[in-house]
Amino acid sequence: MPRIEFGTDGIRGIVEEWPFVPHIVVRIGQALGQYVSGRPRRERPFVVIGRDTQPSGTGIVHCLEAGLRDQGVDVIDLGIMTTPGVAFLTRRLQADLGVIVSASHSPFEYNGIKLLRYNGLRLQREEEIEIEALADYCIAQAPNLAADPGQRTEGQHLVENYIQDHVAWCPARSLEGFKIVLDCADGAASRVAPEAFQRLGADAIAVNCAVEGRNINYRRGSEHVREHPQDLMEAMQQNGATYGFAFDGDGDRLVVVDSGGRVFDGTDLLFVLAMYYRSQNLLREDAVVTTSIANRGLEEALGESSIQAVYTKKGDKNLEAAMWAGDYLLGGEVSGNIIINDGHHTAADAIYTALVLAGVLARDSGVGLRNLAAPLRKHPQVIISFPMPNTIALEQRESLENQIRVKEAALGEGSRILYWSASTEPGTFRVMVEGSRDSTLDEASKTADAIRQVIQQTAEPKA
Repeated sequence: MPRIEFGTDGIRGIVEEWPFVPHIVVRIGQALGQYVSGRPRRERPFVVIGRDTQPSGTGIVHCLEAGLRDQGVDVIDLGIMTTPGVAFLTRRLQADLGVIVSASHSPFEYNGIKLLRYNGLRLQREEEIEIEALADYCIAQAPNLAADPGQRTEGQHLVENYIQDHVAWCPARSLEGFKIVLDCADGAASRVAPEAFQRLGADAIAVNCAVEGRNINYRRGSEHVREHPQDLMEAMQQNGATYGFAFDGDGDRLVVVDSGGRVFDGTDLLFVLAMYYRSQNLLREDAVVTTSIANRGLEEALGESSIQAVYTKKGDKNLEAAMWAGDYLLGGEVSGNIIINDGHHTAADAIYTALVLAGVLARDSGVGLRNLAAPLRKHPQVIISFPMPNTIALEQRESLENQIRVKEAALGEGSRILYWSASTEPGTFRVMVEGSRDSTLDEASKTADAIRQVIQQTAEPKA
């Protein structure tokens, strides 16, 4: 039987396939119960659990809760909640563990289980290894049940604490007269974003807010808008809005579109926020944390203002760990995951980031996001995804690397080509091509497609 294994952000898979079948999810819940019981912070441990709007999430939550309660662990069920919302409430309530059932930005057929420590931060790898071992044991041999089963408590009312927190850190009515369209991806942001913006006075028009989630992330939300902004632009034009903000299914990614149709990704937003916090003397260490796939133009633009770009491996968990280790204020990825480590928020929170950014734009309404981002001159960069059920043969890697070096040289000095298996979407591969200043986006796109073909040709069937 396969092992339970964590990817870059939790356990991921296709619903109704292993491990996302009911009896295995119950065993995972039992393993989590044993894990928190082995780290007693109080006489009776408790866990908070939330989910996005994926229909499959309800059953997965019930199975996890059953397993946790089997081991004498109490559960507070938050219902539909963003990933950063679960992180916030885990920390606020000092729960022994935070659990999010979500596949984030992934397609409808996927789901996932993400875990948080009591302080709202992701688990460290050694903690994941312990849970993997406990899950293997629970699957192989059903554990003993607790004499006193855990209790389940409804916690949907706690979303109000999360909304109040966001509003409290922004000046009252600071978005008065600011008209915006919010694309909530039919996801968990639907429950939070419109209310938070409206309480601050914004004229916020929310679209794609169906909480049954059957179309979560499908032709809506941040990942769709990044490539196809037309639908959001149409909603903006119909409502006379200057900006459109698009979230992903679990509310940790943000993409922005202006009335001229320009799309602003995480790199753009990170630069604009860095300049803002620097102007307020709040940018600790005069540094911004980002990942290895960040556009080199970001480092160059920040450097012109004597701000350092600190790099870490890709993925929320690595970004988060680097920020807390160095006590940096601001970090983010091209995907739109932005972390603002202001002492109150621990996770990439698209709604909080959106509120801060909207406040900047509302105060400087004559400047506009396009002008604020103008000093950032990106290198041509393309990231593509494609199905890849097989692995790359070890003996083929040298040939692949040689071909990549040739392609990099053709794009010019400073060009980069990276490739990796997407751990959040099993069977998916990604290629990033970044050209030199003298290359074009079309050249980067053609190179990415050529590398895709080489990778697929060098793949071998799994054993």
